[in-house]
Amino acid sequence: MLKQNINGGAKDFAETMTRFARNWHYFLISIIISMAAIYAFLYVTPPKYKVSSTLLISDDKNGAAMSNSTAFSDLNMFQTVKTVDNEIEILRSRDLIFKVLKKLNLETAYFKKEGIREKELYGKTLPLVVTAISLKNGAYARKINISYLDEISYIIQDSLKTNIVKYGDTISTKNYAIKIDKGPAFKAEFGKIKLQFKNLYKMTEAYNLVSLKIVPVVKDANTITISLNDAVPQRGIDILTDLIETYNINNVNNKNTIARNTIKFIDNRLKYLVADLSGTEEDVENYKQQNRVTDVNMDAQMNAARSGEYNQLLETSSVQLRLLRSIENYFRGKQSQFNLAPSAMGLKDPILNSLISKFNDLQLERNRMLRTANAENPLVLNLNEQIASLKTNILENLSSIKQGFVIERNNLSANYSQFDNKIKSVPTIERGLLERSREQSVKSGLYKYLLQKREETALSLSATVPTSQVVDKPAYNTIPNSPKQPLLYLCGFIFGFFVPAGVIYAKGFFNNKVQDASTIELTGAKMLGELSHNLDKSTIVFQKDNRSTISELFRYIRMNLGLMSNNIENKVMLVTSSMKGEGKTFFSVNLATTLGMLDKKVVVLEFDLRKPDLLNKVGLKQTNGLTDYLIGESVLDDIIKPTSVSDNIWVIGCGQSPENPAEVMMSPKMDLLFDELKERFDYIIIDTSPVGQVADAFSLAEYADVSIYLVRYNYTNKYQLAILKDICENNKLKNPMVVFNDAKREKSQKYSYGGYGYAMAN
Repeated sequence: MLKQNINGGAKDFAETMTRFARNWHYFLISIIISMAAIYAFLYVTPPKYKVSSTLLISDDKNGAAMSNSTAFSDLNMFQTVKTVDNEIEILRSRDLIFKVLKKLNLETAYFKKEGIREKELYGKTLPLVVTAISLKNGAYARKINISYLDEISYIIQDSLKTNIVKYGDTISTKNYAIKIDKGPAFKAEFGKIKLQFKNLYKMTEAYNLVSLKIVPVVKDANTITISLNDAVPQRGIDILTDLIETYNINNVNNKNTIARNTIKFIDNRLKYLVADLSGTEEDVENYKQQNRVTDVNMDAQMNAARSGEYNQLLETSSVQLRLLRSIENYFRGKQSQFNLAPSAMGLKDPILNSLISKFNDLQLERNRMLRTANAENPLVLNLNEQIASLKTNILENLSSIKQGFVIERNNLSANYSQFDNKIKSVPTIERGLLERSREQSVKSGLYKYLLQKREETALSLSATVPTSQVVDKPAYNTIPNSPKQPLLYLCGFIFGFFVPAGVIYAKGFFNNKVQDASTIELTGAKMLGELSHNLDKSTIVFQKDNRSTISELFRYIRMNLGLMSNNIENKVMLVTSSMKGEGKTFFSVNLATTLGMLDKKVVVLEFDLRKPDLLNKVGLKQTNGLTDYLIGESVLDDIIKPTSVSDNIWVIGCGQSPENPAEVMMSPKMDLLFDELKERFDYIIIDTSPVGQVADAFSLAEYADVSIYLVRYNYTNKYQLAILKDICENNKLKNPMVVFNDAKREKSQKYSYGGYGYAMAN
């Protein structure tokens, strides 16, 4: 089964290729027309060139690229995330593209006709330069032509209106206001220039959505490629150049704006900070004045030293005061009356020391005199009086000295308490001063920091560098990017080939007519032979001495009848088909003629009782026939008629048309009819009705030795072959064979039998 499908597919492919080869001239014409159309399209279509540039963008996903060049970068206050994807969107932004298109004055397009083509002018090739002052919606549909008049004036034609205007004058209409000046390529007789206004907003949208392509060179790279296609390469270069320049300027302006705003912010903060710092410093000053400190640590050390010093003096004063009280107690006691007084050297008072020394001298003198005199001696009494007087003086002196020591001790104690209190108050003063100094230090540090950042920002403002770097300047490819000539010619060739191929294939695919004998072979029927197309349009095409193709094909069928009968007598041959018009009568007559040329007696029976046509084909009139014989009183000799085709050919017409043809064929006289005909003739050919329309042929099948089934080229429907297949599978007709009638062949093809080739005449 698989092999059959493969063979069938290969055969279908071969047949398809054969049909293509048969119609080669259609392919040639179609390809020529397609190529001509492509050439015309390429001729009138201006080529577009790819313009591209490579740009390196600093990719900083943490925002350092923007913030490092600004103040407070160490605080991360003004960081902006800057990635390649974000910059791509900025580059293709409509605002940026619109600025570029507006800067290049692309709202006006210039065209000059060269033959049947229109060439677009731009830049240095412009003889005129148009400045669009204002454009309204109606301007974009205007057809404006500028023609040279002289060196001062030009002719402008807008629709049906023509004016002469001087260069540089403003032209104002309800749709536009423009000014035209001489361009860089101005020359006398520059011809006619066509102006076309373009909507910049729509152009911006087109570039944003389609025309402008921005992609990374490789995935996750910092390098991007910017490209576009343009019919004027220089215009594309200018667009990309200005786009990159405007992008860099915007970046610089953004950073400058940040810097200027930062400086403004710093200046405002410094203004308030100076006032706060002055107040804080004044507070520190007042606090030091109130607490009488300059340097807390130094003052604390000095107070500690003074406190220790006064403490030592106070201790010394207390010792002297105790010594003084001891001496005073001594002189106030009785033991000091006639004894020596202790020394008062520790008091360091010369008067006291002098009096005590004198007192002791008097005591010594009295004691010496008492050794030689008694106590009542006047000299002794005098000495006693002097000692008592001196003791009183000493006590007075001691009292005076004591009072002085008490005052001194009180003063020392007060001074000591003062410095001791200062020492104790140092932590409190130090804390208060620290709080005020801390505030002063913070504000002073912030003031210095802001001054430093202001200078840094001022420096960054004066030395701003763009964040992008041009790796490859905008340039265009010398080979046009579109239209692609080789591809278009290839497509044109393919289109030119497939259009006729498609038409031919579709014609064959949707054609349900039998086109070749291979389709018939699928039914399982034997192929008796093929008949070529009858160019003569006559019924009798077989002639004895004729060597035409169709005559040879009938001879071939005659030979096959003998070979394919398997030695079975084929005296009675039934000829039928699927439908009317497939050539049954034509075949029957010419087959009879072919057999008659062998000196065989042949009779042709017109058993197509419904639509008889046999007698008309052979030039005889309809008289008594088979119907009259089967249901009437006619005898065989009355209905058999000779023909002018050959002396060995006779025919029997159908006679009068019966109302019930099927019942007529069931007549008991049918057996008698064929018995008598077999005795008189060598061959009997039955021309019957089509089996695809009526069942008359099946009624005659029992009398036939061979059944010949006609299939006509490009006439018989393929679905009607199911009838033939059913006949073969169920043996409804005896020994069925098929003749492929009206087959058409190419000039190069031949019907060949036994080594002889017979080319079909055209």
